[in-house]
Amino acid sequence: MNKYSAISIHPLASSVQRERILLSYQGQYYEANQSIVELVKELQFHETEEEAIAAYTKKKAGKYTPEQVRLIIDKFITPLFTPKPPKRSFLYEKELFSAAAVDRFSDAFRFLFNRWYMLAVFLVAAALDAWFFLRTPDLLLFNNKVNIYLVVGLFVFMLASSFFHELGHASACKHFGVRHGGIGFGLYLNFPVLYTDVTEVWKLDRTQRCVVNLAGVYFQSYWLIILLVAFLMTGNDIVRYLILVMNLGFVMTLNPFFKFDGYWLASDLLGVPNLRQRSLELLGYVWKKLWKRPEGKRPYLLQIRPLERYGLLVYSVTVNLFMGFYFVYVIPTFLYRFVQTFPDAVNELILYLSNRMMPPFALLRNIGMQLVFLGLIGYLVYRSVIPLVRRYGRNKIQRG
Repeated sequence: MNKYSAISIHPLASSVQRERILLSYQGQYYEANQSIVELVKELQFHETEEEAIAAYTKKKAGKYTPEQVRLIIDKFITPLFTPKPPKRSFLYEKELFSAAAVDRFSDAFRFLFNRWYMLAVFLVAAALDAWFFLRTPDLLLFNNKVNIYLVVGLFVFMLASSFFHELGHASACKHFGVRHGGIGFGLYLNFPVLYTDVTEVWKLDRTQRCVVNLAGVYFQSYWLIILLVAFLMTGNDIVRYLILVMNLGFVMTLNPFFKFDGYWLASDLLGVPNLRQRSLELLGYVWKKLWKRPEGKRPYLLQIRPLERYGLLVYSVTVNLFMGFYFVYVIPTFLYRFVQTFPDAVNELILYLSNRMMPPFALLRNIGMQLVFLGLIGYLVYRSVIPLVRRYGRNKIQRG
């Protein structure tokens, strides 16, 4: 069997001025230009590589020699067949539910993606949410009734809501006729998250990919509407907490700076795959240009249409400023405050326990949250530094 027949070819919807094509092989996806795709088609059509090379050379009317075509195959096509470890998006990831297990739910909910139905749900949720924030007195006032049972309840609610969010992404994939993977747990930077493998959405057009990106928030909007109606009828404080938690979750997941739904939405709106990488590529290009160094490969920014070009430029500047702020200010500020306040909090906890008194829940909450955040930062540093140390060690051995 011709091994090249296992390569699938799909159009790639992007904002690049020249047409780009998507090649897929065993779950891996590669962006290619038209010339590479023509060569792959010749390799798929002919029985032997020699016949395909001869046909391609003839088709290009002497533009390439057979030796050059062979080099192109070795450099750009043959690597597709080399087994590669799966690309990790998270510092840690673990599948919780297989694709087969999720199928039962995604098949059942795929019908919800009628455009007018989606629009109605978003409008109702937005209207009720606006009413909640504008008309609720003492919106952010938390009374002293917060206890461990409420915190556990909030945690369970967040998990259930997040799982339903991921079912939204899977169901949207089913609606558009592409497969989804399983649902798992991961650590992104120092954020614990649930995720769904939706790699096959690259086969869809940009509008459809945007719907998949919004599908999680769309599914959670049903929960939000129920909670907002319940609060309108009862004014219950616990329901108010749940609504605030869900809105905070929306702000986080639609943040375009971290690789959550907002990031992928920005990527598809701009038509720029690997958006984060492209933003760094632009900075490197400008840096080399300023210092009059060889610029290398033409940056992606200069290959896309003018409207998206300005969008990518704004995003590149904004996201790199934000990430700099997060790593240079937010994390160091937390560590400084941790060193300043944590010993006193522990001493206070010891005093309560030594006197056989129950510590206030607020004290336990503060200690627990600081320890969790510190642990996540430590894991981030560990997973970031260890590969650099290993790489340095290999380089040192090679030089020796």
